Amino acid sequence: MADSSPVPAQELPPEIHAPFTTGSVLRRLARRLELDEGSRVLEFRVSGPSAAVLLAKELGCRVTVADASGEVLERVRAEADLAGVLRQLSLLETDASAPSLPSGAFDLAISAGRVATLAPLAALLRPALVPSRGRLVAVVAARVGRAPGDLVPWERALGGPLRSPQAELAELTRSGFEPEWAEALSEAQLVE
Repeated sequence: MADSSPVPAQELPPEIHAPFTTGSVLRRLARRLELDEGSRVLEFRVSGPSAAVLLAKELGCRVTVADASGEVLERVRAEADLAGVLRQLSLLETDASAPSLPSGAFDLAISAGRVATLAPLAALLRPALVPSRGRLVAVVAARVGRAPGDLVPWERALGGPLRSPQAELAELTRSGFEPEWAEALSEAQLVE
């Protein structure tokens, strides 16, 4: 399926891994969110190795991976099979602009590193989250403590100016969401 999403898709520069596909960042996130074997997780638009496989293997989470690419889903299926967690995994090929997801089914939705701003993604995935307690975790490249010259390669790679984390959180608040936290990752964490 083609990705014709109103949520602009972006790829991180090739030297940067999607943070939620690296073990240490994902494990810290799982602890903070108190994920366990009863947690139902949606990974939307896979970027890099699947976070879902690690969450299924290490925490026993039930995971659904939704992506517009059958090739990506096949790669995730192979990762899950190799890790021995295929029974905990559901794969869903769906249009990213109007995903066909079960309503109120997920405690957590993860979208790793492929959106320009958070509010459209949050609005798109909100119906799939458990009302009043479902959470969304997403990676957005943001302008954090860098000299303007350092941002040029990032802005060129991502196709536009980087916004501050405060601007992202303010946009979410204006859209009726309650942001819990924003975290800046170090260069070492990004290339882990």
